[in-house]
Amino acid sequence: MNAIGKKDGCFWPLPDQELLLKAALLGNDKAGSAWNEWRSHVDIDDIEKLDPGSYRLLPLLYRNLNSLGVKDPILMKLKGVYRLTWYKNHMLFHTIAGLLRSFNDAGIDSMFLKGAALILLCYGDYGLRPMNDFDVLVPAEQAVPAVRLLRKLGWQPVDFEPDEKYITVSYSHGFEDRDGRQFDLHWHIFSQCRDSHADDDFWEKAEHTAIHNVPARVLCLTDQLLHICVHGAHWNITPPFRWVADAIMLLNKAPDGIDWNRLIEQAQKRHLILPLQDTLNYLKETFDAPIALDALKRLKDIYVPGIERMEYRIAVNPPTPWTAMLDLWCQHSRLKGNVCLPSKMAGFPAFLQKIWGVSLWQLPFHGLSKTLSWQRKQMADKFTR
Repeated sequence: MNAIGKKDGCFWPLPDQELLLKAALLGNDKAGSAWNEWRSHVDIDDIEKLDPGSYRLLPLLYRNLNSLGVKDPILMKLKGVYRLTWYKNHMLFHTIAGLLRSFNDAGIDSMFLKGAALILLCYGDYGLRPMNDFDVLVPAEQAVPAVRLLRKLGWQPVDFEPDEKYITVSYSHGFEDRDGRQFDLHWHIFSQCRDSHADDDFWEKAEHTAIHNVPARVLCLTDQLLHICVHGAHWNITPPFRWVADAIMLLNKAPDGIDWNRLIEQAQKRHLILPLQDTLNYLKETFDAPIALDALKRLKDIYVPGIERMEYRIAVNPPTPWTAMLDLWCQHSRLKGNVCLPSKMAGFPAFLQKIWGVSLWQLPFHGLSKTLSWQRKQMADKFTR
């Protein structure tokens, strides 16, 4: 496994979390053994005390243990979590279908990402995968009309209004309705890939489905796996190891449906080799996932330049003011492509203006304000631990 991710990264499951994943995903004796060991380590009698990442796996754990005939009084509590998840997701999908219908009526193309797409493609059950929000992709050239439509429908942007300048250098923005439902509008799939044609081939291979009888699109299985792995290989304040369950569910659903050549080509084209290599190796080694060994060898043999290694190291570790600025530089550098370094440096202030929504003279003050806010948050977290 690549040393960058496994040594330094903060997105890998902890030992107890790995046991929970095995109990929720594996079959027969392996799942039962993992369940017994996890049960002996973790006080599950009060499931509300579980870390958020583990709690999200409880519906899948319930379904697997129940199908294996495991007898344990705690299964009634797990069933309750499953039923609550089913209810919440059913209500959320009703909202999604209404929004999708509005997009279709306005002539805005859309594609569902992450949880909603995976429930449709892989899980096949509203109760198995909790969702806090939902994510929709629109073509970059339709992002501004999509924002206007959302405002018209009563969805309010989080923190600030994404204007045209911001949209040209960013990839997504959050919205919330009056009932507190959250929605992320994407105009690019990956935060690392923000040029105007970055997602063209994803749209070309998208699969058609439906949500509550409303026509919808999702990524094809191969692109879905790439999205799961790259999005999962990222630090998050909530333990992000659900990507493991998503990937295993997808691979088990269609073990012969992955085009390994396309997967590698897409990762190489987008300079995303390291997150894909690390995550696939982990899935193969830990869960014996149906991943082509030749694909793993090919990934290992691809040269990865230093700038991509730095970008990956930033992504998988908790942010600091310094690494946050480096991350912004990496984003700007990707957008500029192969232009010379002096040209990139000259254009960096303009990039920051668009990302932060400030004028040139405000840049240093805004940067200082963000640094001080980060330090205050770190101090508050320290005293609340």
